[in-house]
Amino acid sequence: MAIQPNPRVVFVKRPAPHQLPVVGEHIAIDKSKTIDIDNVPLNGGFLTKTLILSPEPAMRERMRDPSIVSYTTTFELGGPILGFGVVTVLRSEKEGVNVGDYMYGLTVWEAYTVQPYVDGRVQFKPDEWAPETFDMDSLALQTVPNPNGMYPLSKYASVMGTPGLTAFVGFEGIIQGKEGETLFVSSGASGVGAMIIQLAKLKGMKVIASAGSDVKVAYMKSLGADAPFNYKKESYESVLAKHGPINAFWDNVGAEALDAALGALTPLGRVAVCGTSGPILFPNAYLIMKKRLSIKGFIVPEYIPQFIGRFFAEVPALMAQGKIRSEEAVVKGIENAPKAIADMLGSGHETVGKPVVVVAED
Repeated sequence: MAIQPNPRVVFVKRPAPHQLPVVGEHIAIDKSKTIDIDNVPLNGGFLTKTLILSPEPAMRERMRDPSIVSYTTTFELGGPILGFGVVTVLRSEKEGVNVGDYMYGLTVWEAYTVQPYVDGRVQFKPDEWAPETFDMDSLALQTVPNPNGMYPLSKYASVMGTPGLTAFVGFEGIIQGKEGETLFVSSGASGVGAMIIQLAKLKGMKVIASAGSDVKVAYMKSLGADAPFNYKKESYESVLAKHGPINAFWDNVGAEALDAALGALTPLGRVAVCGTSGPILFPNAYLIMKKRLSIKGFIVPEYIPQFIGRFFAEVPALMAQGKIRSEEAVVKGIENAPKAIADMLGSGHETVGKPVVVVAED
């Protein structure tokens, strides 16, 4: 095979706090690189071809300045964007990794990569970061089953990947839903939110779910949400007053949704904080003590040892039985990956489904 173009997505400039990344200003495509597929040194590693990339909200957190304390390491300016993806192995010098294997995990957003990747990797030293900062580069590629036509590879970027796993571990570890209870989930049409709706319904819960467009409201209803609503047309407070009270809240956005949920939660209610869209004053914060609420933020790696076995035992079976489904909003071509990231982080658009970038066919 001749020398091949190796386009990649690069991190050009850090957005200001609470600013969304702009294509061309903060993230861009670099088409200058090439790679010799047959002869590039592997140095005991393996060469992968990128098939699927998965834009996810946590990528914005890695764009912050390293001086800002958070839960994860950051991207390196001028380096490649790193994120979850599905790859296939073209060559290997690593025991246990075979040509033709499918793998899922953190990878460089480029067409071909010698793994373990070097470009963009943070040389993580815990004493140089805030306590409990998670080293994202530790999320190495793992071999995943060949679907053999039973489901598309894009499912590894949605229900069978990080979004599905995030929902599963948070639901089982924090929400712990019970039949007859009521759950409110914000951003219910997102990859994580859609999974939460379905997990809750499988437990026999009533589900209230919010999103920012009527198309997404229809999607949430199709997933089984009992009271889906457009928060731009109906206030959180009015909907929760009508359909609540709630026993638990899955928080994907923070802000007004969280404050409204605090008001609607029953005593001893549970809150799983999965994401936030920015700072806001919380007039209802005093209710945390009065209602003895349990509020917990989390990241997936904390729960992997406890729940990863159950996830891979239960979720593929539920999907095969038609009890869990997912929609993917497919974008083709790595050149469109920067826009896919920016669009995913925006709100109020009409696109339904977990964003997925198809870089190449198998």
